[in-house]
Amino acid sequence: MALLFVVLVIILLWGVYAPLADLLFHVRHIGTIYRGNELKSEITLTFDDGPDPVYTPALLTLLDQYKVSAMFFLVGKTLEKYPDLVRQIHERGHIIGVHTDRHVNAWFTSPWRMHHEILRTRDMLQRITGEAPKYFRPPWGRFNIFLLQQLQSLDMVPVLWTYACQDWEPGDRSKSIAQKIMAQAQNGAIVLLHDSGGAPGSPKNTLNALKVAIPRLQQIGFTLGVTPVLEAQAAADKRKVKVSRLSQKVLRPIWKVWDDLYSKIGHVFPMTRIFRLNVGHWHFGARYANEVPIEQNSKSISCEEANATLRRQVAATAEPIVRDGDPFVEMHMQLIALQELIAIPSPEKMAVRGLREVRDSLHGIARALIYDDRYRMAQGIFGYTLMHRGIERLGFHVEKIPPTLNNRWISFLTKSIMVLHHPLGRKRLKSGLENMELRLVWMTRKELLAKYFDGEVPSTVPSISQLLDLYPLVKDTAQRI
Repeated sequence: MALLFVVLVIILLWGVYAPLADLLFHVRHIGTIYRGNELKSEITLTFDDGPDPVYTPALLTLLDQYKVSAMFFLVGKTLEKYPDLVRQIHERGHIIGVHTDRHVNAWFTSPWRMHHEILRTRDMLQRITGEAPKYFRPPWGRFNIFLLQQLQSLDMVPVLWTYACQDWEPGDRSKSIAQKIMAQAQNGAIVLLHDSGGAPGSPKNTLNALKVAIPRLQQIGFTLGVTPVLEAQAAADKRKVKVSRLSQKVLRPIWKVWDDLYSKIGHVFPMTRIFRLNVGHWHFGARYANEVPIEQNSKSISCEEANATLRRQVAATAEPIVRDGDPFVEMHMQLIALQELIAIPSPEKMAVRGLREVRDSLHGIARALIYDDRYRMAQGIFGYTLMHRGIERLGFHVEKIPPTLNNRWISFLTKSIMVLHHPLGRKRLKSGLENMELRLVWMTRKELLAKYFDGEVPSTVPSISQLLDLYPLVKDTAQRI
């Protein structure tokens, strides 16, 4: 019995030392960096486990070709073998971070040993580059309960990732890695990749994937650099908006959990300064090219009834430009952007800035519909908004929506966002330049591209998968490394 008690105590203490620490620092990201600014179309590529005498030079050449700056988290036992390669990484403008001396797991490493692992690698990098590294990434992202405090005492910042691409696995996985890079590409993303380690030869898959993924990300409009990491703390501070109302203080954290869960399940990604995007389907009935929505002008017949009659008349002689079931990109306003807008004291200035930012974001959405495999099949864009004054001037169709159960729920959620984030709370629904009534706004693919795509719309754009099939020489080059 005494032995069982001792075993249980050891398990409990280890649970606090390792898994609990991981929950706090890795899963909940307390005190750690895992993404940058969601309002900026910037992505940071990070590479672990190097340097590698074969793959790292090829990677540096590729990054130079596309003018990309990245982050390299180096292992002490490896970097001391290749100091010249470390200098190359540093001299080419990339940021170097510590990845421990022997790639140890913090779960099974004592605090004293972990401190030695970090300190030895940091000192070696300082001797080689002349600069003390500021950033640290724990192998496998593992934390123990003392690690964050140790890093703070060393004036170092732990950097995790927004998403990983599993590029350490065996086999020819170039296509899979490229697809993973693109599948979660989003504003402020920090992407985990490797230039060494993993299965034998696996870094060649990463190189192969990046040869098609980097130019495609740039076509979509992403800048590939280290800004998301450098500005991560400022971006995190911006998310912490001070509110005075008790209801907002209580409900906003609950709403944040719901919003994060919805975004994860629904694959909703921040893609422009003001919008998050996901792929949905049109479910509002057919629309026709020569159809003009009717506003309420009679007490005897509603505008919804008049529009239904109009659609039946038009449907008899025309083909719809939008049908139920068509894939559409759904737009969701970024909450940080909303907070910045509603902080503007003048309603007129807020409206002007809001329209300008929507217009600028539509250029980014147009590029996504052409170059991003997630959105390229979309036949248009739509969204719901309470602030719709003047938005038709941007090319949107603006419609009232029928009071169905689903639409009432959407209206409730949309108004809840406004109440939780606006300083006036519920009073904002009845003040300002316009009444807070929910509207459906939409635009067809043809209309969006004609108005907002910069340059001539390409007739065909191969997918990432097709690019790797179309250019076998890229693949052969990687195989010869």
